[in-house]
Amino acid sequence: MNIAIIGTGVMGIGVGQTLLAKGHSVRCYNRTPENAAPLVQAGAVFCATPQEAAQGASHVIILVWNEAALHAVLQGPNGLLAHAAPGQVFIDMSTQLPQTAKDSAAAFAARGALFLDAPVHGTRGEAHSGGLWIMCGADQAAWDAALPVLNAVGATVHHMGAVGAGCVAKLCGNHLVSAILASLAESLAMAKKSGLDCAELIKLWGESDFRSPIIEGAGHSMINHDFAVSFHLRTMVKDTELIRNYSESIGVPVMLSNQVHELNKVAQNMGWGEENASAIFKVFEVMAGMAPEAGAAKSAV
Repeated sequence: MNIAIIGTGVMGIGVGQTLLAKGHSVRCYNRTPENAAPLVQAGAVFCATPQEAAQGASHVIILVWNEAALHAVLQGPNGLLAHAAPGQVFIDMSTQLPQTAKDSAAAFAARGALFLDAPVHGTRGEAHSGGLWIMCGADQAAWDAALPVLNAVGATVHHMGAVGAGCVAKLCGNHLVSAILASLAESLAMAKKSGLDCAELIKLWGESDFRSPIIEGAGHSMINHDFAVSFHLRTMVKDTELIRNYSESIGVPVMLSNQVHELNKVAQNMGWGEENASAIFKVFEVMAGMAPEAGAAKSAV
């Protein structure tokens, strides 16, 4: 298949490389052309506009950072909407508000094109290995048309309901992930200041009823101060703000998420937004009287 990738950040690069490895043709577009270099080196063709990338593609995958970036690639004379072809399938895999997905679906339907929101769980590793967990909001026609491409880049694919339902599922999931990371960071700060062997503690947790790949992976990231990016902290700030905005619109209190959102903003304001989301640990170190650069604190036991 001929597939277009619009947005070549961490996830777009991985999805594009997965498709190339499975024999598909890929054209791509990114507002910052140099960010597409790894995908071009893997065999994709870089295009100067979204329109050019999408022209002739059966499926167009959109992986942009926020709503403003989405509007930038949809709108205008060289945008996706103005040139969408009847029957063409547009898959928005970025994290957006449900209403944004509904608005996009209506706009593409007016052109005779199909649209679905299909955000993902997973980070750099899953994107590069075809192991993403995908949740979709779509009518039956869009779901059926998109499924071969979704199966090519995902470990699992879930039809959550009508357009917008994929976005709701993603926000619920990110609510859970962000709260786990904050709780993990707080627990490890307490353990570290008490003089515990934090690696042994994480091993213990991995043998318990609450074992989790997030706890193991992010836990070691925190205690080793290895904040190489698989999911930017600044992106977590953006997503927890979306959670707050959506929950407000439907009248659901998200007190934990609001607190985590403020903690992530603190981390971003301290200059750690370009690091991995696990860098929230450094906020708890500071609040516990342990400078992030200081290593082990004096034992409290």
